[in-house]
Amino acid sequence: MQDTKYYTHKHDRPLNLELDGCPLAEWDQLYGKALFATHPKGFRVFLSPDRIAASDEYADSDPYTVEQDIDSAFHRRRKDLTVDLVREAVSSVQRTPRLLDLGCGQGHITEAIRQALHSADVTGLDYSISAIDYAHAHFPEIDFAVGDAYESPYAQGFFDVVVCNNLWEHVPDPLLLLSRIKRILRPGGHIVLSTPSRYRVANLVRILRGKSVMLMSPHHVTEYTVGQVVEQLAYGGFQVRRILSRPISGGSLKAEVVRRLLAMWMALVGSHHQLEATVFYLAQETTGSAEQAC
Repeated sequence: MQDTKYYTHKHDRPLNLELDGCPLAEWDQLYGKALFATHPKGFRVFLSPDRIAASDEYADSDPYTVEQDIDSAFHRRRKDLTVDLVREAVSSVQRTPRLLDLGCGQGHITEAIRQALHSADVTGLDYSISAIDYAHAHFPEIDFAVGDAYESPYAQGFFDVVVCNNLWEHVPDPLLLLSRIKRILRPGGHIVLSTPSRYRVANLVRILRGKSVMLMSPHHVTEYTVGQVVEQLAYGGFQVRRILSRPISGGSLKAEVVRRLLAMWMALVGSHHQLEATVFYLAQETTGSAEQAC
């Protein structure tokens, strides 16, 4: 088990947090000599200077309205199901569990995990400096940093669990991301992943009417079927332990009837597909089952 959290994979050594960084104001001049920058408020920035503004999707406001809608049924379900799967993932860890929330945004789900698992060491990473500024100010007991999910600044085998809460649909190369997640997970560690179901009820109804599927958000690169996510995880060296979802109450009677009929049909044919808008996966790393990408 790796004891050093921060690591430079480019130079293949642990980061010296006293000597390898520079103030954020000097990052433009010292980038390349310094390996990270320290924000005036204290959190670390691992994005190159030219990417900070371009990656700051929270610069004006939260584009996903999580803070505004945090008490909605949708986000309550996100928190509850994520926490349930994280608890299951750390149930066999015999020491203080180490968790990373990858693509943590403003840290609302990260904080829910920390509150539920008081003894855990929780870390959050996002590529938006404004999101991490918010998270660092509002949830000071969590170690937040700014960085690229493909090039996270953490040591090999450091974390017991990596959480990807509605990140999968935003990245253009989920298999590369999975290989990088595997690198920082201990052998036998877990990933907790949630992502929209491409063939949720609303899209199935559209297909039956001869229309194309719709993405839940213009920010999504694409959305996957349950089977595709399972195949991606298997290819990346992970075995799915649980697939979980939960209906959100309050839909129309017609939609509920359609959902129940489809659920009955899927149960009859033995499908593992989920009809809800978001599906949650718990998967365990299976050492040696697949080659990791470089």
